[in-house]
Amino acid sequence: MISIEFFGAAKTVTGSHYLVKTDVGNFVVDCGMFQGEDVEHYNLEPIEYNPADINFALLTHAHIDHSGMMPKLVKAGYQGKIYATNNTIQISTELLLDSAKLQENAFQRGESYGKYTGIRAIVYNTKDAMQTIAQFSAISYDDEFEPVPGIKVTYIQAGHILGAASLIIKVQDEGKEKTIIFSGDIGRVQSAIIPTFDQNLKLEPEYVIMESLYGGEIHIDRIESANKLITLIKETTDKGGNAFIPCFAVQRAQEVLNDIKKAKIGGALSDDLPVWLDSPLAQRVTNIYSQALQHSEESPFDFPNLIYVKKYKQSLQLTKKSGQVILAGSGMADGGRIMDHLATGLENQKNSVIFVGFQAKGTLGRELVEGASEVIIGTKKVRVNARIHHLEGFSAHGDTNDYVKWLQRFLSPNLKNIYLVHAEPDRAEALKLHLENMGINNCIIPDLKETVTLS
Repeated sequence: MISIEFFGAAKTVTGSHYLVKTDVGNFVVDCGMFQGEDVEHYNLEPIEYNPADINFALLTHAHIDHSGMMPKLVKAGYQGKIYATNNTIQISTELLLDSAKLQENAFQRGESYGKYTGIRAIVYNTKDAMQTIAQFSAISYDDEFEPVPGIKVTYIQAGHILGAASLIIKVQDEGKEKTIIFSGDIGRVQSAIIPTFDQNLKLEPEYVIMESLYGGEIHIDRIESANKLITLIKETTDKGGNAFIPCFAVQRAQEVLNDIKKAKIGGALSDDLPVWLDSPLAQRVTNIYSQALQHSEESPFDFPNLIYVKKYKQSLQLTKKSGQVILAGSGMADGGRIMDHLATGLENQKNSVIFVGFQAKGTLGRELVEGASEVIIGTKKVRVNARIHHLEGFSAHGDTNDYVKWLQRFLSPNLKNIYLVHAEPDRAEALKLHLENMGINNCIIPDLKETVTLS
């Protein structure tokens, strides 16, 4: 018998965490952090099973909503291997250490865990993160391996971020081999800097667990958004303003740097334009991307007048200058060095703030893109005179068309059920309806903490 328990990312977006029990072994797929005011408290709850009973763990990719609670699992007694691609391990190492440090710093300042729980706690510390990193085991794409007898796993390209994978899992069950596919996060066919998923792959699984984050939606063209970004940067800096780009450290910062590099090569932006990467985490991740994607002596992200900001004191001096581009975390302007830049830069009408990602409810980024005329940063009231732009075509997640192309590779009479996860209920319902209109009628939207038996 095979069962799956949905401990995260079911009828909600974050906290991906699935426990799979079989007659030949038990394993988890992802163990991610819940993010957002409505679900953040789940990170503080005890794990509802004994981690010591798990034979192995599989990590689809490095994003913190997939990897961020692995140290909690280890802290609670999991001692086995955590399988992931090499690039996922490299990036996860940076993100987990950063997450632990943020928790430690907040606790030392007397702050509550996260922003919404009201509870002073640390879920895990640097020691726990280091132990987790020690349990990582690198896997190559397309190489089938057998973590325990009777279970075979293959990591395949997902096209979401560097190192991201979907999982093909074959399990011996009552004398037969059953195939389960976990999508992880599905990338876009129109992928900017990394390969997308293989559209020619054909398999006949019995079960598919797939992301539905943008069910019912179609993304704005990626190239169109990149061109708009360059236009906004040029318009702002030509008038003596600063272009502030709140950016996520993984994938988004690298994509934006690559877009700016292309614009400088093509003459759309001047070589003299200063571009500051003001995020130590994004700098470290960019170095990982460079090593993985550099096919010549030249990095995909280096260009004239790109400056890495190392020291916080240097960061504080940047907004005294004008006619420049500043990329800084966080991507939703809910922490990090971008907060200092916005505190001093929002009141200048020559400046622009260009958001290149989703802005969650409760974040400063959400307030700004919704047109707030005044915001609170720290204890300071700040008037919003700068121009605010939200470019929605940069998502590293696929849209409905991408999901269909991803799924079509696995459609056959052999497919019993498709479980739609990693989405708010309305988005999962929208994808379910879209697939039903295509004649695919075996979609299920599981509840959080629900257990399903794969018969």
